[in-house]
Amino acid sequence: MTDLPNDSARDVPVDATAAAEHFFAGARDAGLAHVVLSPGSRSTALSLAVTRTPNLPYSIELDERVAAFVALGYAATSGSPVALICTSGTAAANYLPAVAEASLSNVPLIVITADRPPEHQHWGVGQSFDQRGLYHRQVRDEITMPVGGEGGARFCVLAGARAAETARSAHGPVHVNWAFRLPIEPTAPPIDPPKTPHLGGAARRAGDDDIDYLLSLLKKSRRPLIIAGPRTISVVNGVDAALADAKRLLDAAKALSIPILADVLSGLRGAGLRSEALIDAPSLAVTAPSAPEPDLIIRLGNTPTAKVQRLWWEKQAAQHVLVDPLNDWHDPSHLLTARLTSPPASLLAGVAAAQSDLGDSAWLTRWQGVGSAVARAIEETLLSWSTTTEAHVASALSASATTIDRIVASSSMPVRDLDTFTPVGAAPRVLANRGINGIDGVVSTAIGAQMASTHGRTYALVGDVAAIHDIGGVLSAGRNDVPLTIIIPNNDGGGIFSLLPIRDALDDEEFNELFHTPHGTTFSFLQDHPGITVIQSSDVRDALLQTRNHDGVVVIEVTVDTPERMAFADALRDAIRSLPQP
Repeated sequence: MTDLPNDSARDVPVDATAAAEHFFAGARDAGLAHVVLSPGSRSTALSLAVTRTPNLPYSIELDERVAAFVALGYAATSGSPVALICTSGTAAANYLPAVAEASLSNVPLIVITADRPPEHQHWGVGQSFDQRGLYHRQVRDEITMPVGGEGGARFCVLAGARAAETARSAHGPVHVNWAFRLPIEPTAPPIDPPKTPHLGGAARRAGDDDIDYLLSLLKKSRRPLIIAGPRTISVVNGVDAALADAKRLLDAAKALSIPILADVLSGLRGAGLRSEALIDAPSLAVTAPSAPEPDLIIRLGNTPTAKVQRLWWEKQAAQHVLVDPLNDWHDPSHLLTARLTSPPASLLAGVAAAQSDLGDSAWLTRWQGVGSAVARAIEETLLSWSTTTEAHVASALSASATTIDRIVASSSMPVRDLDTFTPVGAAPRVLANRGINGIDGVVSTAIGAQMASTHGRTYALVGDVAAIHDIGGVLSAGRNDVPLTIIIPNNDGGGIFSLLPIRDALDDEEFNELFHTPHGTTFSFLQDHPGITVIQSSDVRDALLQTRNHDGVVVIEVTVDTPERMAFADALRDAIRSLPQP
């Protein structure tokens, strides 16, 4: 351990701003990559400390809810801890949706809420309520800081380092609640950057027990199948390491002749990844009459985006192995017969290295044939349709974005459409807040994703209702001149509900009032705001091509019709059902 601030026998209190400077220096050295702060009075020491901390990038968002999703997008894209700062009171409560998403999606956030001192609590002082435990079980750790700088410099350095290290290693949010007394203005000059302990730690490797166990199952299996859900590949150690892990996993699966049904959020699609083990049209391949039946299902990552996959595997007479290095227990069907805790890339690579001649190439070939046939049916149905649906929008976007770009999708229909209509060999990486599946904060998440990226462009595929929810994020992106393209298929309401059983249970008037909820909003009004260009067109590919190198925010609004989308879905379902039987 290197030297920490030396306050002799005890850690002497320091000025509140200096204490915060020590905290952020410790957090920075333990991996904190960025800070998103919102203006406020009680958080003055925190905000000033961030600006005084060398080599710590920061950005400012006026709306705390927007700020939280910006931080979420940055952390989810980079894999590095990102901090949030707000003043006391309801500002902290506005972080909750993003904190819950970070918890369930294993995203490293450090949520720092300024607070009033104890003598203000429960005495009728404005802008104060008990913020301890505010996020309850949604955080991995909760650190209550001593008031102002009373904890001393040494403690503050360690507290910052602990917050960042816990967010990174525990894969989730940490809450730091910090009360400050008046005066809140700094009384001392900026500190010299302190030295902090090295917390390091090597990446986890697959355990021999897990490798031996899976190897024993594969020796008995004739028809193994991998289902790779969202976040199969973690970016916690950086994007380059994630890409290397993805390639290792794909190479191992190919060597073992194990087909992979990879979710669009798995980290195994996009970024130029290719493999014979990846099955085309994975979310619909399981619905084909010729879909082969596995005897061993190896589940990686979170629960898949496509519910149809879960319904399918529930019908299979197969063993279910859950690979669960983050202890998330993603087993909605309660079918697992074994649970392994090794990282998936290391585990599969270890098995392949031990015995790569286990697989049956004919089994892999059967799945390849099914995937190719379903992919052709999708392509032919898209080409034969005379009007633009949400499916066409998703297909056009995935074809237009490049390997250096990224797409952030709403958690309702957009991510499902990208999962279905994006070829497995398509270029862009796709992200979505599918931990808690909320539709709020999508544009703000995309802002964070763009800020965390050194190249390429970020595209946000956002439903009209989700865009209305995060209109503050759209305005923030325009105000800050973020290079962002927002594609909004506008069906004037909650079109996704038309695909659910409730549509047939209610008459048109009742359904529209309670579920479709037409809002009558178009997004042309955004054209009047600085930094935002609006294009209303049904030719998505042309609009994307025109705005490829645009400097600011582009909103592409596409009018779509929900009954037309339902007819398209029926036609595609019929096309797949008519594929030849085995």
